[in-house]
Amino acid sequence: MQNPPRVGFAGLGLMGGRMARHYITKGFPLAVWNRTPERAQPLVALGAKLAKTPRELAEMSDVVVTCVSDPNAVGRIVFPDDGVRAAARPGFRYIETSTISPGLALRIAEALREKGADMIEAPVTGSKNGAEKGTLLIMAGGSKEVEQELMPVLMAFGAKVVHCGDIGQASTVKLIGNTLISFMLEGFCEALVLGRKSGVTLETILEVVMASGFSSPYYTFKGAAFAKRDFEQHFSIDLLVKDQNLMLDEAHSHQVPMPGLGAIREVFQSGRAQGLGQEDIGAVLKVLEKAAGL
Repeated sequence: MQNPPRVGFAGLGLMGGRMARHYITKGFPLAVWNRTPERAQPLVALGAKLAKTPRELAEMSDVVVTCVSDPNAVGRIVFPDDGVRAAARPGFRYIETSTISPGLALRIAEALREKGADMIEAPVTGSKNGAEKGTLLIMAGGSKEVEQELMPVLMAFGAKVVHCGDIGQASTVKLIGNTLISFMLEGFCEALVLGRKSGVTLETILEVVMASGFSSPYYTFKGAAFAKRDFEQHFSIDLLVKDQNLMLDEAHSHQVPMPGLGAIREVFQSGRAQGLGQEDIGAVLKVLEKAAGL
């Protein structure tokens, strides 16, 4: 593998487009692929090469990084005849940053290792702001040796890497994190709706929360957006429901009851039914306001 390695990036959406740009600014040779090629044009204008298929992307790269919306999209990138697996070879590396099931991560790793290649899973958190700034938190799963080998590639868009264990375990940790976000956001929004109906301001509730033992910068971040009625997408309701479904499936496979998450998912599902799926997850506030007659 050359130094710096040739990086291929698949998936140039809300997160991926911002993450991929760092490879150009930090001097990595970059090739890109996106299902809709038009999204690649800003990076091509900066010097990236455009691949016609994921297979061609892998052929042009030492490392392929993928960031797409769901497990089906990941499968279409990896497994078909024009996918990444077809071009895998000894020494080739693959980084999966999408939020997927642990089982799919294991399937990808097995398929690549059969060809002498290897991968790490590296789901991220930090929203589009962290992607823009290159300060994402990365949860890594796989061989520590491969992780260290790929550390310069990871740190192009991240500020910290936490090794979570073997392949599959980083995906589990990411789903646990999004489960906690679900509870935090739902609880915060329910509290704000009750406060509003009781005549207590958002600012008062937030001041008390942030001075308490249950404070979190997440409440400050979302509270500031709610104060402005700003529901611009950082992380969509559609994608959070997808992750809630993945977590509930994983819990089912391990015989772990998650009644709280199941109930919360239905509130976010109501948001999708109301046409809010592509709004930020904070728009669940509007779902609860409507239910309360506000």
